[in-house]
Amino acid sequence: MNTKNFFSVMSVAAFFGLVVFLSSCSELKSDLPGQTTASQIHPDGWATAGVSFHGTQIRSNNWDMRGCRSCHGNSYAGGTAGVSCNTCHQGFSGPEGCAVCHGTAGVNAAPPRDLSTNTLKTARGVGAHQIHFLGSTIAANTLCSECHVVPGDVYKDAAHLDGNPGAEVQFLNPLTRLATSGVTPSPTYNSATMTCSGTYCHGTFKNGNQTFAPVWNDASGAQMACGTCHGDVTQSTLALKALPGGTHPVNTACSTCHGGVVDASLKIINPSKHVDGKLNLSGNDISF
Repeated sequence: MNTKNFFSVMSVAAFFGLVVFLSSCSELKSDLPGQTTASQIHPDGWATAGVSFHGTQIRSNNWDMRGCRSCHGNSYAGGTAGVSCNTCHQGFSGPEGCAVCHGTAGVNAAPPRDLSTNTLKTARGVGAHQIHFLGSTIAANTLCSECHVVPGDVYKDAAHLDGNPGAEVQFLNPLTRLATSGVTPSPTYNSATMTCSGTYCHGTFKNGNQTFAPVWNDASGAQMACGTCHGDVTQSTLALKALPGGTHPVNTACSTCHGGVVDASLKIINPSKHVDGKLNLSGNDISF
């Protein structure tokens, strides 16, 4: 073969090699999520609110973000992409932390915000989460694990990200089932009416209002009033409203017997001793 023919053959081979190479690159790029340019993996708006926002995309994928690890590393600290997700998602175990999807990062994981970004108490996913989690002027706080199975791993626990809408309410706190002098609670959450019934915490105890069923997303505050769990809210004075029925003595001076919990003006002075499974009599805690 003469020199001229040799270079002609080599030129043709090089040309076809380049075509194959470019074709391969094109196929690779089409497999990358949100590819818009040769150097851009995610689409515009990936880091800001909108249709292309990464949170929106992850939600549509049933909150599964494990694919992100392939570029950003198992701890999302950078990986081969060299970009850390933890720059924004600080604390609470980074992007897989509880408060990333619900609650407030850096504060706590209890809604608001819920999975649909609702913040109002009237929303099903928000409701009375905060007042249970933080406690109130009338009762101590409740841990997430007392009502829900808190997953040790975001993706492995059966009760989490299981495809069923809403979180399962399981009444894992023994106090919800505390039996008192012949009254045995049977805790139930009705997802249709969003009511919680049959719990010690809300009246299913001796001399309590055993039919009381508070509505989870009632934002009025009326369900915390004296007379809801024990007593009669229709009475004319606060003392009469709070007075339990049944075998309870007809005495409206609550602080005379329960001074460790309530003062003479019927203000709860120690929330940790109210709705705690015990009677506080003359400053002493006794079982029912």
